[in-house]
Amino acid sequence: MKKRKERAVRYFGIFMLFMLICTIVSRGIYAWQMPKVSLGTIKANALKRRIEAAGTVMTKEEVPVVTGPGFLVKRVCVVEGERVEPGDVLFEADLTDLDELLKQTESQIRAEEAKLAELNNAGSSAVNRANQDLKDASESSAGDVGRANEAYQAAVALRDNAPSEDAYKKKAYEQDAEYQRLSKAAEKKNATKKEKEEFRAYKKSLDARLSESYAQEKQALNDAVSEKEQALSDANKSRMDSVKQAQRALEDAKSGGGGSKIEQENVIRQLKENREGMLTLKQSEGKVVCNMAGYVSRILVRAGERTADTSAMVLSDANGEKLFQAILPQEEKSYVTPGDKMDITFPGGAKQMMGVAIDAVGTLEDGSCQVTGKISNSNANIGETGSMELVKEIGHYSCTIPIAALHTKDNTNYVLLAEEQETILGTELTAKMRKVKVIDQDEEYAALEDGTLTDEEKLIVDSDKDVKDGTRVREWEE
Repeated sequence: MKKRKERAVRYFGIFMLFMLICTIVSRGIYAWQMPKVSLGTIKANALKRRIEAAGTVMTKEEVPVVTGPGFLVKRVCVVEGERVEPGDVLFEADLTDLDELLKQTESQIRAEEAKLAELNNAGSSAVNRANQDLKDASESSAGDVGRANEAYQAAVALRDNAPSEDAYKKKAYEQDAEYQRLSKAAEKKNATKKEKEEFRAYKKSLDARLSESYAQEKQALNDAVSEKEQALSDANKSRMDSVKQAQRALEDAKSGGGGSKIEQENVIRQLKENREGMLTLKQSEGKVVCNMAGYVSRILVRAGERTADTSAMVLSDANGEKLFQAILPQEEKSYVTPGDKMDITFPGGAKQMMGVAIDAVGTLEDGSCQVTGKISNSNANIGETGSMELVKEIGHYSCTIPIAALHTKDNTNYVLLAEEQETILGTELTAKMRKVKVIDQDEEYAALEDGTLTDEEKLIVDSDKDVKDGTRVREWEE
């Protein structure tokens, strides 16, 4: 009986040990299945924008290569970006075609000089005619002015020699028979009162008529003077206009007919300049050579094409001021301002320029942003391509989270928080979703509205398995 009890106790102990082992194993399996997470909290951080772009070394000083128009290019001897030295051949003109152009130009010069000679001969006759026209116009208009002046002087003399009003009336009294009759009747010794009254009344009436008549005749004399004075002024003006017109016709005749002679001389001068350029090019066996140390910026001609009256190539002065120029997307422009510092790296990492100041920020036709900065590194070659990097602080925020802690679903941003919950297995961590509003973000952090999270709340930053709202998790133990 005693042995039986001991055996039962031993079996029960074994059973309890087995159950404990099973519990430990099941808890281990349960914990093993839980996602392991890294936790974090909100922090105050400065967000930064990293801007990267490819760029090219350029120069502010460019020199055009102009050879004159019409040359047939036989061969282009350089490529864009190539360094050139004084004496290097840039391109060659076709000599056979050049000889033909010289012949054509010589023929054109002779033809245009013949036209100029004709203009000169015609101009000599035209000058003689214009001189005679000027003399005739001057003499004819002088006669008109003289006659107008004589008429004016005569009108002035008539006005100035006119009698006074009293003399005018006195003469009228003498010629008026009624006045004389009544005057004699009133002046006799036995004149009656009636006769005297009749004389005074008639004299009064006659004076009124004579005053009005005198004023009219005086006004007529003044009007005649004004009329003759205006006629004299018109004659002088007409004389000046006719002489001026004749003088202009003489000037036009002397200049070859309205500038045609000058235009013809310009045509001949340009043809001779072209001929000199062709002769110079022929002496150099058709080779256009470089006269400075620099780089080929742009090639504007090709073999088999003819040169224009503009530049055939554009060279960059190797000794000029160097610039680094990069093109950024349009959305990056708001982050870049003159004075910002950029770091420039060239392929292979052999050349680096740190802290290069941005001098200009411009906008191109397509809306993209162009940044330019001066560089002083003598090893940087014009046309060389490198990359620029600019890190710009875009704002300081009191509530930021690691970018890995931010999730997006259906255009909604949210984070997962690890909250403690009491379960039958004890205190456990459970993931809880919370929607958030992002103000700004960079490559490492996202800034949230103040008050969205507290310092005590724990963010799920990373996990080894997929975590959703309500998922039980355990903290990653180092």
